[in-house]
Amino acid sequence: MSFSVANHKNELLLTTPKRKQLLKDGPPTARSQMLGRGAYGTVFKAVYRDRSVAVKIIRAQAVSTLHNESHLLNLQHRNIVRLLKLETAAEFGLVIMECPRGQSLQRIVDSLALPLIHRVLITLDVVAALRYCHSRNVLHLDVKPTNVLVELGTKSNIENFSKFKRSYICKLCDFGSSIEIGELCAKQGTRNTSGTLRYMSPEVLRSEALTGASDIYSLGISMWQLQSRRVPYHLLDCNETIAYQVVKHELRPDSYEEMINLARDNTAIDTSIDCDCTPSYLNENTGKRATPSARRNLSFDPSYTAGRDLKKKERRQNRLALHFEGPAPAEATSACLENAYTELYKSCWVSAPESRLASGQLKHELEHLLLGSARAGSSSLVCILSH
Repeated sequence: MSFSVANHKNELLLTTPKRKQLLKDGPPTARSQMLGRGAYGTVFKAVYRDRSVAVKIIRAQAVSTLHNESHLLNLQHRNIVRLLKLETAAEFGLVIMECPRGQSLQRIVDSLALPLIHRVLITLDVVAALRYCHSRNVLHLDVKPTNVLVELGTKSNIENFSKFKRSYICKLCDFGSSIEIGELCAKQGTRNTSGTLRYMSPEVLRSEALTGASDIYSLGISMWQLQSRRVPYHLLDCNETIAYQVVKHELRPDSYEEMINLARDNTAIDTSIDCDCTPSYLNENTGKRATPSARRNLSFDPSYTAGRDLKKKERRQNRLALHFEGPAPAEATSACLENAYTELYKSCWVSAPESRLASGQLKHELEHLLLGSARAGSSSLVCILSH
């Protein structure tokens, strides 16, 4: 580059001339604060109009992604990352958005086993974001923990539940796969499916008509992941096998016996299901196609780091855990509440879209579960599954 586009903190400076430079040359080669990388672009920490932001730099060939990101321009909600500016040129496009102070839900799940009450609060935030999107005729179509930013240090209450105090708020981000419901008719049958295959609903895999139920399905998979702390379908490496089994045999992430048999069998795929399996499961760090390990290691392993680094990591984990403290209910009550949570996400991922929980129903059931968690210490608590 002919001049630097970064400040002393390695944040990209998004003045008008430097934005033009990025639109022409793309991601900087100099050291910059990269926040993440996906299939269509790279996200950096930046400064725009004297405020800290995140900027996604996308190749202009991914024109559909830039169009999809533009859906955010008309969305303003406390649980959605706000889009500040979108610019395109012949070579690259820039998506400038707010940058909440925190980290992705995926990184938090990788570090902590979240108490039930926080899994419910987090899910309620995502449900609120999706209900708002759907009311504006926008489908997200890539709901997963990686695409939920958790802003730490922000005191926030759930609507109608002011007694529940917490120091974070969750914001849905990355609308690169989103679509307006009104666009479906024009693009039906020719639309290229995007998103992350392991979270996709059967109707998305078939490229059929989509509704808000497709987002609810992905949310159900994410709820399972919050509970299990595993990558969906973690025993299987082949995306095409997963897609076929999800569509034809209702495979779900908790189908452990079926996955073990599939992993052993490794049979050929029947392509007659008309399944659009083009999208790959992406490594969230490299953006390249990845084959997840049989089980993701989510705990600290002293064997791979020096003692000093391990202590630093443990301190960071302990500081993070302070935001997610919760009461420990009695064993019997805890099992009852966990069963209720399990039944909820299973109701979100049934095959028929019309049979899934509607977002309003899911919100109601989650609030009911939240109350059950608050009363968990009471001996008079009646199992929530019997309501």
